[in-house]
Parts: sequence; C-alpha cells; structure tokens
Amino acid sequence: MAGGHVCLTYEDINRALSEAKMMLGVFSVPFEVKELSSDYPKPQHIAKVGEILLQASVILAQKHGLSKQALLYGLPRIDTYKTAIREICPTFLKPVKCEISKYRTLSGMCNNLDYPSWGSSRSAMLRFLPPDYADGLTAPRRAKSGEPLPPPRIVSFMLHQDVSDYDHEVTYLVIAWGQLLDHDLTFAAVPRDKEEKPIQCCKYPPAQRHPSCYPISIPADDPFYKFFNRQCMDFVRTMPGVKPNCLLGPRHQINQVSSYIDASQVYGNAQSTTKRLREFNGGRMKVQAGYRNMGYKDLLPMKTRNPDSGCERSGRGRNMYCFDSGDVRSNEQLQLAVMHTIWLRQHNQLAEKLAEVNPHWNDEKLFQEARRIVGAMVQHITYNEFLPIIVSNKIMEKYGISLQKHGYYNGYDPKTNPGIRVEFQGSAFRFGHSILPDTTERYNKFHKKLESIRLSTMLRQPYRLYQPGVVDSFIFGLINQPAYRVDSEITTEVTNHLFEKPGDNFGMDLAAINVVRSREMGIPGYNDIREYCGMSRIRHFEDLFGLIDNNTIHRYLGLYQSVDDIDFWSAGIAEYPLMGAMVGPSFACIISEQFAHIRNGDRFWYENEGWPSQFTPEQLKELRKVKLARLFCDNADDIDTVQLYPMLAAHPATNPRVSCHDLPAMDLSPWREMSAPYFGSDYEDYKSGKAAASKAAAAAAKAKA
Repeated sequence: MAGGHVCLTYEDINRALSEAKMMLGVFSVPFEVKELSSDYPKPQHIAKVGEILLQASVILAQKHGLSKQALLYGLPRIDTYKTAIREICPTFLKPVKCEISKYRTLSGMCNNLDYPSWGSSRSAMLRFLPPDYADGLTAPRRAKSGEPLPPPRIVSFMLHQDVSDYDHEVTYLVIAWGQLLDHDLTFAAVPRDKEEKPIQCCKYPPAQRHPSCYPISIPADDPFYKFFNRQCMDFVRTMPGVKPNCLLGPRHQINQVSSYIDASQVYGNAQSTTKRLREFNGGRMKVQAGYRNMGYKDLLPMKTRNPDSGCERSGRGRNMYCFDSGDVRSNEQLQLAVMHTIWLRQHNQLAEKLAEVNPHWNDEKLFQEARRIVGAMVQHITYNEFLPIIVSNKIMEKYGISLQKHGYYNGYDPKTNPGIRVEFQGSAFRFGHSILPDTTERYNKFHKKLESIRLSTMLRQPYRLYQPGVVDSFIFGLINQPAYRVDSEITTEVTNHLFEKPGDNFGMDLAAINVVRSREMGIPGYNDIREYCGMSRIRHFEDLFGLIDNNTIHRYLGLYQSVDDIDFWSAGIAEYPLMGAMVGPSFACIISEQFAHIRNGDRFWYENEGWPSQFTPEQLKELRKVKLARLFCDNADDIDTVQLYPMLAAHPATNPRVSCHDLPAMDLSPWREMSAPYFGSDYEDYKSGKAAASKAAAAAAKAKA
C-alpha cells in the first residue's frame, strides 16, 4: 500500500468488512431494485454503507498499523470491486448506462455520461485538500499538538461578538439569494429520529445518546446561557457518505441535493417531491390561491406533510402551516420563503406563456420547458449579478467564471467533477452568516420603511406571509434594507437565539455550529487553505496583522496554541475584503474555484452548445436579458420602481431606480416550435470529434454549393 509499505490482501478487506458488519449490527443493506429512481436509495441507506466502509477502514488501520499517509492515499486506491464490498455498493455509484435527454434528471444523475453519479444528489462531497481528521479517518480535527481545539461556544462569544456595522452598498437580497443558492447546491445529510425531527443529545446521559451525537459544551460562566442554566447544545455529526465504486478511506459527507445549479430548491431532487408539488395541468405547480379575488398573486402551497419538520408551530394551533416547496429548508427564515414564492410564480407564469406560444404542448412538455428556463435564469443571475458582488469581477476573470456576452461557452469538460467541496459547504459559503442583520425590515412601494421585526422571531416561522399583500412589503425590504458587512462579528439573533422556540428566550449558536461542523468534517485550518490558494503560510500570529483586524488577532492569541489551529470559517469571515469584493482572499479563492467546477462540469449549463439541451442563439439572447429586478417586477403584486441591480443599494447615479416598464423583458417567441429540432450526432460521435468534423464538412459543402 502506498505511503505505508503494508501489503493488504483482498481477504484482509473481506475480513475487515465482516467484522465491521458485526460491530455495527448490520447484516443486510436495504437496497431495492427500484433504487435507480431519483427516490432511492435514501441518504440513510447510503449512510449504512458509509458506516460499514468507515468501520472496516478503522479495523484495517488498527490491525495493520497504517500511517495517516496510507489512510489518505493508500486505502482509497484499493479496487473494492474485487472484494465483498461490491455486494453492498449502491447501484447508482456503479457504472450505469445513461440516455441522452433534453432535460436534466431531478437527481442530477447522468449529467456526466462517463461518470453518471458525479454531482448527483446523495453523492459524497469532495475536497480541495485532504481531510484533517485527528485519527486520519473520522475523529474531528484537533490542534496540531494533539490537544483539543478551543471549545466552539468560547470561540463564538470571544471572537464573534455582535458589534457589526452595516454595509451600505449591499442589500438584504444578497443574503436571501445566497441562502436560496446554497440550498440549490448543498444539503449535508444528518441523521434524524423516527418522526423526521432533529435528534436530541443533551437530554440524555452520554452512554444513552445517539452514536452521531457530538454536543457543544457550554461553559458554566457563559455570558448568556448561564441565565438559563444551559451547559449543553445539541449537535449531530453528518452521515458518512460513499464515493463512486465504494472506496475505503477517510469519512466523507453526503450531499442530499445535486451539485448543479438546477433550481432543485424549487422542484425537488426526487420524483416523490416533484409529483407532490406539480398541478399536472398546463405545466403548472401547485399554489395557494386564497387571495386572487383581492387581486393578489398566489402563495406557496401549505406544508401538510410532516408539518413540524423544519417549522416551528408551537403555540400557533394545529391548523397553521408553513409552506411546501422543493426544499425542506424553505421556511428557515421568512425572506427565504419570499424568494421561493417568487420562483413559484415565475415558473407558473412561464408555463402559461409557453402554452400561448405552443398551444399543442402537453403538461409534461410545458413543465419541463419552464423548469429548464428557470434553471437557466438562476444560473445567469448567480454569475451575472451575485458572484461579482461577492468575489469581484477581477477574481471572476482570474478563475474563468465570467459569463459570455455573445455566442456559446465551450468550457464544458466531462473530466471536471462539479461536486460540492466541504471547504465550500462547511466554511466559505457560510460567509452570509456574518452579514445577517438583527432585524428584518418591511418597506412600502415608495421604498419607505414600515417596521423592523426581530430576526429570531421569523426563523422557521413564516406565518406573516399569510396576510394579504404582505409579500410585497418583504420584497421591498429585500431591496432596501442594508446587510451587515463581512467581518468577525455575528448578530446575537443567531448566536444566542437561533431557532428559538416561543417563550424560551434562548436558542442555538450558529457561529459555534459553524466551527464544530468544519471540525467534524475534517476541514483543514485557515493556514492550510491559504497555502492551497497560493498564499504564503502564516508562521506567527503577528503575521496576521494587515490581514485581519488587530482585536481579532489578539483574541486568537489567547485562544489558539498555534496559527495552524485557527478554524477556517472563523478567520475567513475576519479577513479584510478584497478590492470590489465582500469577502477576503481565502473565501474568494474557495468560492470561485467551486463555482468554476459547477459551471465547467455541467453538461446542461445554459451557455453550452452541442447537446440536445442547448438553447438556440435566439433563446440564449433572450436569457441574457434576464435581470433580478425584472423578476421582482413580474412576480410582485404591485411594484412600480426598482433599482437596476437590487442586490446593491439604490443610488441616483450608479444604481438608479427605474420603472418596471423600462426593464427588458424576456421574449418567449424564440421558443415557438416550428419544426423538429436537429440535435446532431450521438455521444460517441461527440467524444471522438466526428460531430464537429461532420458539421464543418456540411458547412463547407453548403458554401461550395
């Protein structure tokens, strides 16, 4: 074995596998023949295999004295198909035959025809750097000395106190879009109880806790929780995932959703979810239409299935429901539910307009075409309006993620895995937690503030949206309320009151959760990320001067033994931002590289050509007109004016408010079906280059004629 000079036989693997099954009490894996559907296997099924493979790796490491190098680079190179592991490997992680289609699968399967599971829901997250587990396999990261790292709650209240300033150039919409986008791309699977509710850890003694419990300790003299006699905070580790071909080695994490920007938060990643949300008439999705007689647009349908999952209903009565959507997290905060409402309305508006353009299209065709356009719109807005604000246009150019202004994009690479990296999911893309303000504000159509509402009272409690016409006031809040700037300070609304139950007066701590999540995922420290991104390593705490504010550096000195121990998320939000960006260099690096992989590894990317899914040049021209401002104009109830770029504050010179009538609208006439489209050669021809040669030859013959 590489890195350890240990010879392992396939029989060694089989024995370790048998021992692992015995230790875990798992004697069969509940996969079914139908598992190739987008509903099976479920994350909990995959986690069973992940636990077995992880335990077998631990057994091999202990029996054969394997070094960390062997665990990182040797074990994953073993061909497990020559062992009994093949029998428990989920089918979707084995080589499967894919059909070329114009439309994405719900799960993301078969986007890549050579590696069908890449980027699909339930696949294992990837890494930019090798994991930094204390034991090389699964134990959460520790200090380089081997000692425990500073307790997460202490890191939170010592380093991330609530004294932040507003970023008067950026609106709350950046937060809402970032969260909506994050839910399109990432959802780490964590175990839940039999009623699909979060597992409780603190109420039980350690010996009786769920094996995935990893609770956060709260010091007795905690400046906030001491008043509520709380010394423990529930926290559960992510489920172990499985890589293609079911390899051995360090712990992986499961991404429950596809890694592609495909608007899965609107439609779902599984057939059962999409069927529940569809109207099956005219391509539309289900709505609540209670206020049409008052002239108001539709709301999201009520969440009557598992109504308490992801929703706080205590004290509300059993007839009060949250909202249903393609993602179970849509009720996490009210403004996120507003964004889901906007996209539901947009889908149905597209379906109705497409039906006018193509009266012969049936429900399925209308649904899929509207879904395809919505996915393209989300992609375009993300790269055209959101990312330039977060990382700057200069960094986008550096990482090759600037959009084409004309023609098609030729950057698709079937060798690029678009899978979500844990450094992105567990740290860098959580920069938004730093910019959350204490309150959520409502404005009227004249952009005048109506009221401020405590943020914590609207987490998992979106009930205000049931008031007729109130959706607009929150939309105006999105485009008028400033966000906080990215810095080390986090509002106490989420460090002391996250998901607070009515009457409790305390909740959870999002900053502490971010710190412990990155550790349990084995995300390397800040210094390792800096080096990966091409920056010099920090050798002494004093080297941080000029990169991070002085007060934060002094606090690091008092908490961490070494600069190598500093948690990536903590230092990432504390970095001074790059010129023209919201985030600093390390977050900009990880975010940009992730979005480069997402674009280059997506066969269905809206700018691509050469596939059945490609848009025509005329359609692509219309998609490039898409603006977030117009999206609000088309889907709010009564809006007259909006700034050109609503993620940025209105300014008379640089970002003026304009009439909705003056904003370009997407013309759907290029979607009129005149004749059967020509999609060119099949995939084998495409791979070998014959399609391009054939196309060139045909063009030459035409020119000659």
